[in-house]
Amino acid sequence: MASSFLMEIQIPRHAKSEGSAMDHLLPVSHNPYSKSHIATRSTNVTTTPTIAKFTFLIFLSLVTLAIIVFLPFIRKELTRGPQAPLVQLTALSVHKFNVSDKNLTAEWDVKLKIANPNLVSYIWFNRLEGFLLYEDRPLVVKPEKPFGLPMKTKTELHLRLRMANWEGDQPALKQMLLEKMKKDRELGGVRFSVQMAIWATYRSGWWWSAQHVIMNLQCLDLQIGFKPGATAIGFGILMGDVPRTCYVPMLAE
Repeated sequence: MASSFLMEIQIPRHAKSEGSAMDHLLPVSHNPYSKSHIATRSTNVTTTPTIAKFTFLIFLSLVTLAIIVFLPFIRKELTRGPQAPLVQLTALSVHKFNVSDKNLTAEWDVKLKIANPNLVSYIWFNRLEGFLLYEDRPLVVKPEKPFGLPMKTKTELHLRLRMANWEGDQPALKQMLLEKMKKDRELGGVRFSVQMAIWATYRSGWWWSAQHVIMNLQCLDLQIGFKPGATAIGFGILMGDVPRTCYVPMLAE
């Protein structure tokens, strides 16, 4: 007896639903010319100019703010003209000091701090001559090297002034002045002054205009202390507080 069997394959319902869901999924394309890739590049291109514009606006705002803040100061500097440098004497000492009725031997070590207070002016010190004085009489005269000082900067100047056995290029002193200095030395203190004659040039502005001036730097009434009675010790130091503010009268040429 021949018999036939009808075989049916039952497909689960959840498999059908998964298949229908999978039918709606699109394959991921790695083709650079696909629509998804083009959409991504379009978004990046749109974002980059926005960031650049925002950065430029911030920069422009900062520049505008700086101009508003500093313009009154620049205008004030240009209106009142160049200002004299600010000078402080930070140290003064004497070495090998020996004075008699007929002779004087000494070495003075001077340290100055010089600041340019100008906001728009560069100072060039063309010529400098340092003086060491006693009783308003110069004991030593020495030229110094020229140098420049940019706006709102400072520097230190070290002077070494030396006198030994009436050198030919140094001024002569009268005997009565030496006797007074010797007496002051024995009492423990001698007062000196440090001065400088300066020929300088101020340069300022976008056009770099020049103005020539003459300065007379003055650090006055500087008492050097010695050990009283110990004339064999020729070392003395500045008495009192430091730094000392020096005066700088200035005259335009």
